[in-house]
Amino acid sequence: MTISEIANLIIALSTAGSWLYISRQVNVARLQAKGQFLLALDSQFEKYADLTIRLLTEQHFDPQGKDWPEIFGLMSVFERINIMVDDKILDIGLVDRLYGFRLIGILANEGIYQRLLATGAEWQDFIDLCYEIAKHRGQGIADATTNAFIERVQTLNKDALTVANPFQF
Repeated sequence: MTISEIANLIIALSTAGSWLYISRQVNVARLQAKGQFLLALDSQFEKYADLTIRLLTEQHFDPQGKDWPEIFGLMSVFERINIMVDDKILDIGLVDRLYGFRLIGILANEGIYQRLLATGAEWQDFIDLCYEIAKHRGQGIADATTNAFIERVQTLNKDALTVANPFQF
């Protein structure tokens, strides 16, 4: 083996090692960014903690005029999550595991559900995410809550707009 061949071999090994190192660093940076991103999402949900508690603990919570802007804000966070799922930034299993209970709580509320039935055209990304979560949950063992959620999701229509002003209270 000549000196030139040995030098080429060393360069090739060095290049391969560099590529492995860079690849690992990119993967670590991606995971760190995802972690930071999830923490940022948690802070968005924290703004609606009181509403979430009401949705999950008050069985007959009937949203009134002052409640709707907060409900719309919470639903808007889910719309942004749907965009991130579509862009493959987040996977649906992770979204369901971390935030699915909130989505189920929203749809379990009769007042919110009725408004969604009437104004689905204004909430297309929210409804898309509901369908994805329902599909994901439908692949596992379903309990009564999951079945009720799936049934409600299947009635949502992204073209529905049966009120003149969907944001009027």
